[in-house]
Amino acid sequence: MEQPFIDYSAISSEISKKCHQYLHDVDVNTVLDSFDAVKDILERAIERYSFQVSEYWNQNHSDVEISRKIKFMDIDNGYVKLLKKWVRENPFRQELPDCPNDFVESYDKYNAKVNKTAIAAGTAGTLAIGAAYGVSTSQAAAGAKGCLAFGNPLVAIIAELIGIAAIYAVAQYQKKNKRKEIETQRREYKAQLKEYKQKLINTLTTSAEIYLKEAEVYSNNLLTEF
Repeated sequence: MEQPFIDYSAISSEISKKCHQYLHDVDVNTVLDSFDAVKDILERAIERYSFQVSEYWNQNHSDVEISRKIKFMDIDNGYVKLLKKWVRENPFRQELPDCPNDFVESYDKYNAKVNKTAIAAGTAGTLAIGAAYGVSTSQAAAGAKGCLAFGNPLVAIIAELIGIAAIYAVAQYQKKNKRKEIETQRREYKAQLKEYKQKLINTLTTSAEIYLKEAEVYSNNLLTEF
């Protein structure tokens, strides 16, 4: 049996495919569904990896004393159980900024809400959502919510993605405006939606790889105890 390894490329492809499916239509629920899908993919990948490592260890330690084997395979404190416990105690984190659940509310109503509580992260290059909703840079910085998924500022990307989706949805129903202006807006928002969907997926993929590497490091440290 070859030494087990985590196939980051295959997992990244699976994450990308799942997220694209869930984010076909963007709202708070589909973003949350994307997070849940990534979390599930990672948990299954680590569990699969733990079984492979366990099998590999047993094959390469066939001659060790029985006490070591019993310790390694213990159903309460053995290798597989402890790695599973690490996953449970260190779940793939997910947070969302304050966003509207109802995207059919009027833009004026939504804009008034956002002006009270900016949903932008106060880091360089991530204040576009504040500007898009008429929120000043100072307001955005003051109302910023930190959301780091293993070093990646997801809050700004998610806020902009959901915010753009909200405005895009409103633009779809603004039939009283000039048709040409509406079509121009729709094209712009559609392009921005595509861009931010990909940003979110890329960030989730990067975060997932970091998480898997942390699990792998913990796994290697565990093995030294048996």
